[in-house]
Order: sequence, then C-alpha cells, then structure tokens
Amino acid sequence: MKVVRYDRFAGIDGIYLAGLPEPVPGPGEVVVRVEAGALNPGALPALHGSSYTPGRDLAGVIVAAGADVHGFAAGDAVLGRLQSWDAHAQLVAIPVTQLISKPAALPWDVAGSLATTPMAGLGAIRAVEPRPGETVVISGASGGVGFTAAQLAVRAGATVIGLTSAAHFDLLRRHGIEPVRYGDGEHERIRTAADRVDAFIDAVGGGYLDLALDLGVPKDRIDTVVDYRGAKEKGVKALGTTDAGGNPALADLAALAAAGDLHIPIAAAYPLTAVQDAYRALADRKLHGRIVLHPQDAAGGLTGEDAGVECQRP
Repeated sequence: MKVVRYDRFAGIDGIYLAGLPEPVPGPGEVVVRVEAGALNPGALPALHGSSYTPGRDLAGVIVAAGADVHGFAAGDAVLGRLQSWDAHAQLVAIPVTQLISKPAALPWDVAGSLATTPMAGLGAIRAVEPRPGETVVISGASGGVGFTAAQLAVRAGATVIGLTSAAHFDLLRRHGIEPVRYGDGEHERIRTAADRVDAFIDAVGGGYLDLALDLGVPKDRIDTVVDYRGAKEKGVKALGTTDAGGNPALADLAALAAAGDLHIPIAAAYPLTAVQDAYRALADRKLHGRIVLHPQDAAGGLTGEDAGVECQRP
C-alpha cells in the first residue's frame, strides 16, 4: 500500500510516498480503507522541527477487524482521528475507540475533515459557553476553527462578530455572522458593531488576547486555540480539539454537517501522489476551506522510491 512519510527536517520538500505492507489489525483495532483525510495547518511548523508522518483525520470503510472489536464490522463507514499521526495512507490500522460511524448523508471529504479543526472550534465554544442574547467576537472567523465556532455560536443564540477580510464578508453574512474587517482600528469597529462583548474566541494569535481584555471580556470567557503561551501569561483559557468532548461531540458535529446545519467548506482534493502540492496549497493559505487527500486515487501509482514521481524521496 502507499503511505505518506516524512523523516528529515526539510519542510514540504521532505514529504514523500513509501510502499509498506498492508496493516493487520491488533486487538481492539480495525483496518480502514481511507477515502478522505484533511490536512491541518498545525502540521506545517512541525515539518521543520520533527520527524513524523503528518495526518490524523480520516474517513473510510472498515475492511478487517481484530479481536475484541465490538460495534464495528467490515463494510462499516467510519470517521475519526488517528492518534499515531499515520492517517495519510491507503490503509490504516486504528483502535475503534478513535472512530465513530459516518452518517450516510455526510460526504467523504467533510467526514475526513471533522475530527481536528472543527472539533477545535467546538472546544472553543464549550470553553466560553455563549448564551442567547450575548455577543461573541471570533478572530479568524472565516478559517477552519473560527468558521465552525462562529456557526455554533449562532446556533446557541448569540450575536457573533467575525473578524475577517472583506473577501469573506458575504460568506459570514450568509451564516448569520456579522463581519468586521480585521487589522488596524478593529477595536473601534467592534465597538461600533456592539455595545458590549461577552465572550471572545481567538483562532489567530498575535495579540488578540490583549484585544479581548481591552474590550472588557472576563478572562473566563476568553479562549484561544493557538496562543498557548499568551493564555498562560494572561490567565485565559486555551481549550480546543481535545477538550471538545471526544467521540460523542464528534458525532454531534457529524450529525449537524450531515443535516446541512453546519457548513464545512472543501477547497480542494488531491491524490496521495500530489501530497506535496496539497501541503503547498495549505501553506499558501489562498484557498478557503479544507484541503483533503484521496488516498485511493493513488492505487497502483508510483511511490517515493520510484523514478519520476512528483514527490520523490529526498
């Protein structure tokens, strides 16, 4: 089978494909034929300072089950988040505790994009607990974390102010979010849009915790999913993916997305053989929405050890 590998500090150029034996499920594990798996921005900095196989989100079909597996069987459609980071592969052995059933109406690309970034948005919402009639400000409101959090805050009955660029104003308005242009003067623009701010979610970093405090938001109603050092220094929250509520919460997100009540935009999809192109598109940050890999598109293709492959091993 084909699998993405990264084992030297070379950034995106160090990503390559390898051929490995098909995995065998251990006790409590299943093997999933991966149909889609999202790339997440948090993997980009790590490509310059660690040696690991990027990729955790996946959605696919179970093809084999090990001993002591209950509730899942071959042929089941599933989605989840692989703790060992080996999800960019055609076949993955994964504990069933890291999976949930995929709703039939949920597209593969969305299913393979839910478990990390949208879950961070849910974790942030649960950290600040928006209530009906309150006002919530979200930085990076058109990004993967912020857009999910903003939609969930609207569903909770809050007025949501989303800091973003003018290019995304229409998108936010279509989902009941009041857009405010980010950058110099945003404090005044927020004050013009709202008399008070009750909660603040930071999905960008770079000083937004100070803005939240300047706006008078209580520390226990401020959450960041990126600025962990700032959160510790200022005494605010830094809760995200792992604090969202695990598999039951992921199932809630999947149900909302399947019903059309949560929009997870998909920007582009790539086969494994173009994994470097996929990560360059992620780093370029010009696309709005999730970037996913389609591992089965690489069936029978070249690996990183073969001559002429686009992402040949360095």
